[in-house]
Formats: sequence, C-alpha cells, structure tokens
Amino acid sequence: MLQSQQYEHNYNCDFEPVEPKNEREAHEGQFASDWITAEEIELKTIWKMGTFEITDLPPGVIPLPSRFTYRIKRDKLGAIAKLKARLVARGDMQTEDEYSTTFAPTSRFTAIRTIISIATQENLSLKHWDITGAFMTSEIDTDIYMDLPPGYHLPPGKTIKLKKSLYGLRQSPGLFHDTLEQWLR
Repeated sequence: MLQSQQYEHNYNCDFEPVEPKNEREAHEGQFASDWITAEEIELKTIWKMGTFEITDLPPGVIPLPSRFTYRIKRDKLGAIAKLKARLVARGDMQTEDEYSTTFAPTSRFTAIRTIISIATQENLSLKHWDITGAFMTSEIDTDIYMDLPPGYHLPPGKTIKLKKSLYGLRQSPGLFHDTLEQWLR
C-alpha cells in the first residue's frame, strides 16, 4: 500500500511502484498521476528558487536538453514516503566552452573514519546535514540555455536560461563547493 503524506489519496494495491527510467515509463501505469504530480512540484520548486528564467532563444544557440530522474523516497521503516522527480540538465551534451571547471573536492573515507574515531575517543558528538536542492543554491558562471523535459512546452522561440546551477551540469559540483566555502567563512 502506497501511503503518501504529499498526495491526498492512498493506493491499495498488491505491488509497489517501480522507479521509472524515463518520462515515458513515468507517465504510463497506475502511478502515472503521482509521478506527474512529482514533476510539477519539482518545476514549481525550482521556479520559486529562481533557478531559471524564460527568455528568447539567442540565434545560433542550441539549448541543452533536460529530463527528469525519478526516486521513491522511503521513511525510516521502509514505507514509501513520497515519489520524487528531479529535473536534471543533460550535462553529458555540454561543450567545453560552456563550463570552466568540473573539480569539486571530496573527503577520503579514511579521513571520515579518523574524524569519527577522534570524536569517539574524546566523547564528542558529530552532526551532519543535508542541503535540500544543494546545487540549485549556486549562481551559475556562464550562459546556459535549456529546453524543458519531454511533455512540457514553451511558446515558440522561448527557452529557459539558467540563473543557478542545476543537477546534471558538469560545473555544478564545483560551483556548489565555491558557494559552500563562502557560507562557511
């Protein structure tokens, strides 16, 4: 049984939804309306965050395609909490002139284990956090134009210009690292 706090109804069925691999799979089947609702929530959220603006497509510019990725989010007991759609840019189709760097430092697992070990020995508490929409908090450093994913349309000659970074762009991890570094100073 799918019980969702996000949706107004519960489903009684003998099977659970499967994470779709693409928009076609998401829009077919018993849970299609829930996946479409998740897509609409994602688009409204990134619009409110000021991630992009609708603008005219400059001559000679080919916008990046985009797509949704789909995940089933579960609560601590393993029950389905919500169906999540995330809008991602097709960064695999970016050309080198569209990004400056892709580097973002990461911690080695041995460093994390060392910190945990020291905290345990010194009886310290550790905290961690998850930044919702992390990449969408970073201002973008170049002009990137993007199409809406399949099934969503803009008027002819219009496209999306990204104002903030988006999942899937090659430069997103580096831009988020720079933003996080500024916040922590």
